[in-house]
Amino acid sequence: IRKSKEPLKEAGGITQHISAYEVEHVSSDGKKHNITFIDTPGHEAFNGIRRRGASVADVAILVVSADDGVKPQTLEALKMIKESKTPYIVALNKIDKPGVNIEKIKQNLGENEIYVEGYGGDIPLIPLSAKTGQGVPELLDMILLVASLEELTGDRSVPAEGVVLESNRDIKKGISATCIIKNGTLKKGMYITAGVAICPTRIMENYLGKQIEEASFSSPVKIIGWDN
Repeated sequence: IRKSKEPLKEAGGITQHISAYEVEHVSSDGKKHNITFIDTPGHEAFNGIRRRGASVADVAILVVSADDGVKPQTLEALKMIKESKTPYIVALNKIDKPGVNIEKIKQNLGENEIYVEGYGGDIPLIPLSAKTGQGVPELLDMILLVASLEELTGDRSVPAEGVVLESNRDIKKGISATCIIKNGTLKKGMYITAGVAICPTRIMENYLGKQIEEASFSSPVKIIGWDN
């Protein structure tokens, strides 16, 4: 989705923290839409991080491998999605691999109480290949459709409120936090609080690390200069 070739600089090649990024998608009707992704780690050791990701998201994507089918971490992620009552889509990845049987995977999903469309349920399933890009536009269209059905809206005129996804301490920059704005608009110069921590919004960056003056709902922002 990001079309990035950046290697994972993390131990064992596992995504170990939440990264949030924004993509622009032109839907089939020609309109431009921004979609924010919160990419949570798939490894079972990081279920606390994944639970936090599921609670923030408006739409969840349950990624299932077409050659492996339903794994223990699939069911664990599904449990979190259901607990957070988040609508979800099944993304069936690796369909480019030889010998993949999509119908068999759909049956396997049904056996684990994941009832996709055409198999006794209403959960959308999008077959795709992260390697070739096949099915990715259809997944993005489906996210927009589910968001539309959920009637997700926001108000740009009110002060921003949102969620801190992760924070870290840098020797040069001090304390920074990656946040998702859930509603309203955040402008440079506003004061924000999270728990007991306070921050005057002097330095605000988008997910690419570029400084910005303001951001509105669903945008991921990095805010630098917290006192705690």
